[in-house]
Amino acid sequence: MRLLYHVLIIALLTASFCQAQTDPMTLAKTIFARESFSSLDKHITGEYNGHPNGTDLPDNVTVDFLLLGQDEKTAVINLTITDSVGQAFDAYLHFVKDDVWKVTAFRALAMTGFIDQVKGMLESMTEQQVDSIIVQSQHDPTGNAIFKSREEYEFELGNSRLTLASDQEIINHFEKHKEVFNRIKNDVLVELESKEIDSERTTKVGEVHQVALNRIYISNIFTSGYNLGKCIGFLIGGILDNSVGLLFAKDKKDLPKMNPHRIIMTREIGNGWYLYKTT
Repeated sequence: MRLLYHVLIIALLTASFCQAQTDPMTLAKTIFARESFSSLDKHITGEYNGHPNGTDLPDNVTVDFLLLGQDEKTAVINLTITDSVGQAFDAYLHFVKDDVWKVTAFRALAMTGFIDQVKGMLESMTEQQVDSIIVQSQHDPTGNAIFKSREEYEFELGNSRLTLASDQEIINHFEKHKEVFNRIKNDVLVELESKEIDSERTTKVGEVHQVALNRIYISNIFTSGYNLGKCIGFLIGGILDNSVGLLFAKDKKDLPKMNPHRIIMTREIGNGWYLYKTT
């Protein structure tokens, strides 16, 4: 009887250990550990072929993990990869539940090269160069100058930096200017009460607040369409469909569902506010 008891205990512990090894968070940490994962092939599907993983990362980086969302069939985990000088890069592992949890896609904000070039160019300009471009823009019949005033220069620089910032840096920016964000959001909610919105099309709102939005490096505000539904989006920037911003949802059920092909991540900030990225 005692032998049978010990066998049952071992079986239960083994089953619990196996289950723990395959939940999304533990699986993400195992895949991005320094040691190779011998059972990786059993936990990949779709377009994810097993790379990148922990063996692909440089020795001087650390990796942090955050569960962004999970239900019975899907999960999304945020990986923050930070180098030795504190530069952070955020990526997102999308999981699906089959017989076991499997990674189906690795995502990050895409097509950022041009934005990085613009940021570098703006950062390298001297005060004299900025003033010179402003003067030249006043005599440019095409109107294609990258900026036409000191305010536009500050916006372009701040916006490019914020677009490329880590998720935590964007959240810190929101917290710093939370009073402004909430004031504009409240005005937009009032505007929406008397505005007819086409649920199939993205609609710009809050345009009277553009000056204030520029000061906090937000490109524009929009709602509806297949991107965000009933949520209010505060777009920071991006290229084409690869965008990053903040959104407000009056009801959490209106939050768009994360998926590898459109809304690649949403991260709750609090009081109806979220960080989001698309592809």
